[in-house]
Amino acid sequence: MDDNINIRKIELEDYEYIDKWWVEQGFSALDKSILPMNGLGGIIVEKNKPIAVGYLYLTNSKMGYIDNLIADPNYKSKDRFDIIIKLIQACKQMAKELGILDIWAITKSKGILKRCETLGYNITDSDHAIISI
Repeated sequence: MDDNINIRKIELEDYEYIDKWWVEQGFSALDKSILPMNGLGGIIVEKNKPIAVGYLYLTNSKMGYIDNLIADPNYKSKDRFDIIIKLIQACKQMAKELGILDIWAITKSKGILKRCETLGYNITDSDHAIISI
């Protein structure tokens, strides 16, 4: 994989393109009030430009939840699969650094499920798969 990958926390300015990604994929942009830390509680993966983001929701316990992963729909490079894996791993690392002991996610996305299988995570067999990270 390309060594020019940078992983960092989301900044308010990032919403200039994050909101566009949601719209370009047929969704409404997410209201920052439903995102952790009003939209700043997440990770962004970039190379020459931002490629993908994901959010870590914290609870009042040692459990965390990863959700709302989205990538630039126009980024078609062959390392896209690996970039999303890096994003998931970065969210997990962020959780561990915060003392989170149990991390989970729910998805119907076959792409996310395939990446989580590659990482060896436990996945339930249901309409909305629960992923134990």
